[in-house]
Amino acid sequence: MTPQQYNLLYAIYAWTNAVVVILAGFLIDKLGNRFGVFLFSFLCVLGSSLFALGSHFKGSPYLLPLMLTGRLLFGSGNGSLTIVQNRITAFWFKGKELALAFGLTLAFSRLGSVLNFFLTQKFEEKYGMQWTLWGGALLCVLGFTSAVIVSTLDKIGMRQLGLDGAIQEESRKVRIQDVKLLSVRYWLLVLTIMFFYNGIFPFIADASKFIQDKYSYYSQKEAAYIAGAVYDSSLVLSASVGILIDYVGLRGVFAVACAVLTLPVFGLLAFTFVPPLVSTIWLGVTYSFAAASMWPSIPLVVPQATLGTAMGLATSVQMIGIGISNLVVGQILGTKSSETKIPLWRWQRMMIFMLANTISCIVTSVLLNVVDHRQGGTLNKTTKKSGQEQRDPDREPLTQAEEEPNEQDGDAVHSRSINS
Repeated sequence: MTPQQYNLLYAIYAWTNAVVVILAGFLIDKLGNRFGVFLFSFLCVLGSSLFALGSHFKGSPYLLPLMLTGRLLFGSGNGSLTIVQNRITAFWFKGKELALAFGLTLAFSRLGSVLNFFLTQKFEEKYGMQWTLWGGALLCVLGFTSAVIVSTLDKIGMRQLGLDGAIQEESRKVRIQDVKLLSVRYWLLVLTIMFFYNGIFPFIADASKFIQDKYSYYSQKEAAYIAGAVYDSSLVLSASVGILIDYVGLRGVFAVACAVLTLPVFGLLAFTFVPPLVSTIWLGVTYSFAAASMWPSIPLVVPQATLGTAMGLATSVQMIGIGISNLVVGQILGTKSSETKIPLWRWQRMMIFMLANTISCIVTSVLLNVVDHRQGGTLNKTTKKSGQEQRDPDREPLTQAEEEPNEQDGDAVHSRSINS
């Protein structure tokens, strides 16, 4: 494959993901978690199998179309599956250990990335490319098996709570027009997530090359390990950070703190020769806190019935933002060959672009806290204090008009929280 064809395999996955998750979120809200988890995990199996099958047509005109179709189907299933996962997690853990549950799912996701990084190349060297790709398809089959088990547990739990019929009734009421009713808090949260991730993922994509170009004494393998420290840190910290955020609350404050504490990372990388491992571990820590405070905040500002749509929109905006950032970074670095050493001034411009995204994240997160404070301060309450209020999954109103009566009762709610 040419470099363009190879990169197209990733591009079609990313852009399909960005488009499909919006429709997928609405479908999940309309047809339920069990429908979503079956459909999207099956698409992952189908997509990865087609991708593996394509490798058997090496040297023929069928290779690229088969592999691209596989990636398209896999992209349609994978991002959408994350939304179902988040929706199920939010339903069963809302008002309880929500950040811990999200943190654990993130930790397992990162464990997949780390194991992939350490094991796939060795597996390929021993068994060859085709068996490696079919091994990936087999992992998706295990994912489908997990989806069957989760669906069964979800159905049993719903029946025990007597909520199966009520949830289906709420789902039937969901309309695509409900998007217009999503609150200002929700959109500020989405922008905060987008700007934060705009600074993280495009950097990680080029971090290994940056380390080699700026710190010439590191080998390619060492540079890759240093760049991977971002994921290693988040893997280790995700669960404990989730427990901490569940205990102290203050999700909005943590969102601002993460953005502010990320600023020095890009400053150190751009203008100093401090060992890059310091910056990548630091970034991993702020990333862990951001992921455990920002994503679990979405279920707190939208009703359960429209959570899939809200998660889908947030994921789509995030991926479009990352896609555009990658294009901008590509223009800044301005090289078509991975072998060419990129001048330091170009890397500095890239870091300044990362800084600009982080500053935008600070602005949106501060605005988020201001708006949240005016509307009752849901994001900055501890789970312990606000557990009683969050127990009803459909409690969070959609419209400003519905929120006004809550503000009048603010003092009463506050005093109950202190007494509890």
